[in-house]
Amino acid sequence: MYLINILREIYFQLILFHVSLLSYAVRHIYLILKLFKHMSSLSGRNGLAWLASGAHLELVNSVTGERLSAYRFRGIGEQPPTILAIKEFCWLKRTGLLIGLKESEGSILCLYDLGVSRVVKAVFLPGKVTAIEPIINHGGASASTQRLYQSLRWFFGIAAVVTDTGHVLLVDLCLDFSSITDVFADLEVVNRSPAEIPRMRENVVREGRHLCFQLQSPSGVGATALSYVARTNQLAVGFSNGYVQLWNLKTLKKEYYSQLEGGKVPVFAFTFQEPENDPRNCCYLWAVQSAQDSEGDVVSLHLLQLAFGDRKNLTSGQILYEGLEYCEERYTQDLTLGMFSSRTRNTNARLLGCQTVEKFRNHADRDETTSPDTSVSIFSWQVNTYGQRKPSSYLGIFDINRWYHAQMPDSLRAGEQLHNCPYFALWSLDAVVGMTFPHYLLDVLVHERNLSRGVAPSYPPPEQFFNPSTYNFDATCLLNSGLVHITCPGFQKETLNYLKKTGPCLSKAIPDGYSRCLMAGLLSPRLADVHPSSLTQEEQLEAILSAAVESSSLGLITGCIKQWTAEEQPRSAASLRFVLEWTWKKITRTKEELDNICVPLFDGSCNFIDSHTLQSLQHCQMLLSNLTTIVNCFLTEAQELTERGLVDLMNKRTVGSLIAQYAQVVLWFCRAGLLPEGSDDVDVLQLSRPVYNYPVIQNYYTNRRQKLERLSRGRWCSDCLMIDGVVSEIGDHLEQLWRQDEGGTGKYPPSTLHALLDVYLLENVNETTKHTIAIYLILDILSSVSNKNESSIESFPPAFAVPVGLVNLIQGFWLLDHNDHENALDRILHPATSRSISSWQHIRIIQALMCQGEHSKALRYLQAMKPSMSSISELKLHLTVLLFNRCVVEAWNLLQQNASRINLEGLLMHMYELCQEMGLMEDLFKLPFNTTEQECLEKFLTTSGSLQNYEFLLVHHLQRANYVPAIQLNQSLKMNLNDHDPQVRERTAARNSILEQYGKVLPKVQRKLATERANPYRSAVFREVKRPKPLSTMAKRTTSGNVLTRATFINTVLSKVNEVWQGNEKGNHSPINRVAFLLFRLLDSLVELKTQSLLTTESTLFTQSKASPSWMTTSPLQSYTVNTGYLTAITKASELKLLQTPPVVKRTRAFTTSESAFASFTPQSILRSSLRPTPLGSPSASPSRSLTPPLRAKETKISFLEEKLTVRWTNGVCVL
Repeated sequence: MYLINILREIYFQLILFHVSLLSYAVRHIYLILKLFKHMSSLSGRNGLAWLASGAHLELVNSVTGERLSAYRFRGIGEQPPTILAIKEFCWLKRTGLLIGLKESEGSILCLYDLGVSRVVKAVFLPGKVTAIEPIINHGGASASTQRLYQSLRWFFGIAAVVTDTGHVLLVDLCLDFSSITDVFADLEVVNRSPAEIPRMRENVVREGRHLCFQLQSPSGVGATALSYVARTNQLAVGFSNGYVQLWNLKTLKKEYYSQLEGGKVPVFAFTFQEPENDPRNCCYLWAVQSAQDSEGDVVSLHLLQLAFGDRKNLTSGQILYEGLEYCEERYTQDLTLGMFSSRTRNTNARLLGCQTVEKFRNHADRDETTSPDTSVSIFSWQVNTYGQRKPSSYLGIFDINRWYHAQMPDSLRAGEQLHNCPYFALWSLDAVVGMTFPHYLLDVLVHERNLSRGVAPSYPPPEQFFNPSTYNFDATCLLNSGLVHITCPGFQKETLNYLKKTGPCLSKAIPDGYSRCLMAGLLSPRLADVHPSSLTQEEQLEAILSAAVESSSLGLITGCIKQWTAEEQPRSAASLRFVLEWTWKKITRTKEELDNICVPLFDGSCNFIDSHTLQSLQHCQMLLSNLTTIVNCFLTEAQELTERGLVDLMNKRTVGSLIAQYAQVVLWFCRAGLLPEGSDDVDVLQLSRPVYNYPVIQNYYTNRRQKLERLSRGRWCSDCLMIDGVVSEIGDHLEQLWRQDEGGTGKYPPSTLHALLDVYLLENVNETTKHTIAIYLILDILSSVSNKNESSIESFPPAFAVPVGLVNLIQGFWLLDHNDHENALDRILHPATSRSISSWQHIRIIQALMCQGEHSKALRYLQAMKPSMSSISELKLHLTVLLFNRCVVEAWNLLQQNASRINLEGLLMHMYELCQEMGLMEDLFKLPFNTTEQECLEKFLTTSGSLQNYEFLLVHHLQRANYVPAIQLNQSLKMNLNDHDPQVRERTAARNSILEQYGKVLPKVQRKLATERANPYRSAVFREVKRPKPLSTMAKRTTSGNVLTRATFINTVLSKVNEVWQGNEKGNHSPINRVAFLLFRLLDSLVELKTQSLLTTESTLFTQSKASPSWMTTSPLQSYTVNTGYLTAITKASELKLLQTPPVVKRTRAFTTSESAFASFTPQSILRSSLRPTPLGSPSASPSRSLTPPLRAKETKISFLEEKLTVRWTNGVCVL
């Protein structure tokens, strides 16, 4: 019933709506409470927001608006208390609030546990609490409490409290006693350094009281603000008369006490700020003066500079300033005067909130903790002017590092305003107020995670880029009725949004857009000092387009392209042509800049890479990616294009995407430590990063190929390394590419990383194949160095979206090439591994296993993967694997299922040969044979001519009850074989004995006939005949005339044919041409005959393999070609010349570090070298370094696929 009464008293409702504004986007609003006299705040640490009214408290999640807790406090008397102060507090992995309540006779300090929605501690305090600040959430003699006063270290949980009478108290929260009680505990005030604090605390806690130290007794001047600065270990206290105190909690002494320049205006808030790397050990404390009532008209900021003698880096990673030397006010800013030319007495102003956002960046070259790279203080305030219905709200960001850059002025200089100040940025929140009115704004919290400047438009960025006006951030506004989430863009993003809205009318807004980009720092630094009037309109437009590309605001350009292509106006066509030409020029310049950056990475002139080079590479990669997106937009939005125009766009898109990917891969190799490329003297340098040791890797693969050549013994294909198959699938242009570097052999591995990365510039190679070669080389590099770093191979696939299944497949191939067959098969056959393996990969895997004697593993792979058999060679290879594992029945069934009438005899002969070689003839004879199979077997056994095969045939006849052929064969053997050998005589006797027993089953006549047929000329009959007589013995004369021989006849015919040809020709052929013509006709006929014979003898097993188009692929590692069709008659475009990289000449590193050595050292030229001439990138030039071959027209000849299926078999073994 108690909770029901609370819910009845608090009216809860939730409304969600969306608002879109020019300067910021309001995302959504959660209306939670409707209260009238509120106290509110937002917390950035745990995302809490609370509203309080009287004794009611409501807590919600500041991000989602979810209600977390609600509570109604009860007081000592009949009147309910009033909530005066709230502060977030965490202890023992619990989250809660420190709450100050006003009672009739004093105040109560409560510790509220958010998890159980209960008050777990309550302490009665004198006076009226005005502010609360937690100091520490634990206690005892630990390292974290050493910075406190010795007596305070006995406290467990300390909260600082100030009252309206001037009390400054340090209260022991007694967190080591976690019992929950509803009794209000009294306060026991002790001296600063009593000798028996532990015993006194034990007695006081037993009596139900809390100890406290009183830093300042009541002075009659109320304390209004309180803040604990952990880095200086100081407690800052502000008073209603404008004074500020700084208490050192190590000594409990007052180190500073002075009045601010704002006079007797109450100090309302503090916030601490630290600059970046101040050598004087200075830090800063903001003190904000504001009356916060209906009559207050001042909101002034005062920056106090604190100079310390020492700055320590604690073991916990925190920073501690010690030894305050001086404190003085260095900067003052009246926020109301900054908004209005003169303050009127009818103006009311109040502070909404203040906070400091700091971001630290890890520096690999620095061991100690550094100061924050980003340090900004954020203030929000509200101004009410008489006569205006709605108040005006603002948010300001002060960047202390930019204040240092501006020579640390003490206030705004003459003529400066807050909206154009280089270190103070201003945003208006009037749109939020106008949308939520009459609900009023209570607090504003900026999310630290989302505070960023974005991407720099150039490197080094212009000065305007570092101004606080370029920050983009999200914020949460707390109203008396709910939460509002807003997104505030910086001036740069707002300028880009303005240009995007202009759209097709950009040509009319060029002057205004150029001025805005110049003020926002979006233009190149070289244009900062150029007056806009000295530039033409085209130059200004190019600058605006560059700003859009540099900031990745492609919507500006793509929106214009879409709009212009939809229009049919001459001006639109000219604009499109201008943008396209500018885009290609930008790609060309970016490629030149990329080449200049990459040359030192490959020529050995540097050992390490700096952050500037990395940023430049990343910038080039971003530009190329954005420019390629623009070209792709042209290609997708174009409605009517000529054939030539379409080809040009496709070439530009291809070149841009390839160069962008090349830059991305180079950037990854630099971040992984593989670039700059290592020197030949690796031992001298002793680099900690992995280095590509080409001689070691090359020696391994050379030995590996030689070993496979020895193991093949002419039976197996020795070219069975998987990486060699990947390289050969790309084509000859990759071999030529890898031969051009010094020491390159055209085979894997490439001689340099330069040669490897140039693979990414080949235009007709699948991206997956490029990644395969790169991952393969990374594995080789990791295996060749001692300091292995597995994170390199783990980071490459996610960086380039390589699937996990493909990575497992590549690792399996690498293990197979490195003779680790068991782990290789485990990788390849893993369920997560990609199953898209092409036919040539199946063949190479099986060949590699069979060549190295791993017959059982080859059978395991065959049974698990079940590769297709689309050709006779693949079917024979399957039969070979089965027979080498003595699986005769399985091989026989496979042959019968896949054989056809055309290839049956060849397959049978192959199987018979393997069975004879493996000693499986006995198992073979147990199989059922049809007529064709039996005839082939008899043919195989009789054509070899060996005694063993004849005996096998004899046994085969006997098994099939073919006794007559068996007897005849035996009789043939007895007559034709030499019986002088004792073993032959013994085998012959045994064979005759067996045949004699089998012959008894035949009738005597049939047995006699079989014997006689085997020897038909056994009983020869000699007969004498008379000598024949000639028909005539008289010689006669022949008739006169020439004897016409065959040669004479052919010669005569050819002469007549020659006369006919000479009569038909026009006389423009010389004798040499006529002979050449005859030879060409003869060669054409021979080519035609050979083509027909090839197509006849090497036909494939399945006709569907012939019908498959050449552009289809079944493997992610198989290279592909694009069937362009209409591009067949077009030669290589000039755009493809960009796919060249400059020649790299290895330099000799200088190992000395003295300045004189560098002065005398003259580096070699990185331009053209006589050792490696730069190829011309003309359309007619031959393929050169990083220059892929042009698209060729299809010819009417034997297809490349059919030539690949040409297989030669030697002794029953496939030779590719």
